[in-house]
Amino acid sequence: MSVRTFAVVVGLAFLLGGGAILFVMLAVEAPNGALVPCGNGLGFGFDQPAAAAVSPAYVDICADLRHRRLLWSLPLIGFGALLLIGSLVAPRTSTRR
Repeated sequence: MSVRTFAVVVGLAFLLGGGAILFVMLAVEAPNGALVPCGNGLGFGFDQPAAAAVSPAYVDICADLRHRRLLWSLPLIGFGALLLIGSLVAPRTSTRR
C-alpha cells in the first residue's frame, strides 16, 4: 500500500468517525429514569420546551453536551479533510524499475 493510499484511508476514517460523533443523538437521564433527548451535536432533534418541562437545568446540560460533542468532532473532521485534500493534491511520483 502506498503512502498516498494510506493517507486516503486514514483521512476517510477520521472524516467518517468525526461525522458519526457529530450526528449521533445525545440524551440525558433524569433522576426518575426517563431519557431527555438533547439532539445531535448540531442541535437537530432537540426539543427545548420538552427539556425545560422536565427541569430548566436540562436545557443547559444539553447545551453543554452538544458543545463538548462539537469540540471532539470538528477537529477529527478537519484533520480527515486535510489528509484527503493533501493526498489528492500531492503530486504523484513515478517509479522506474
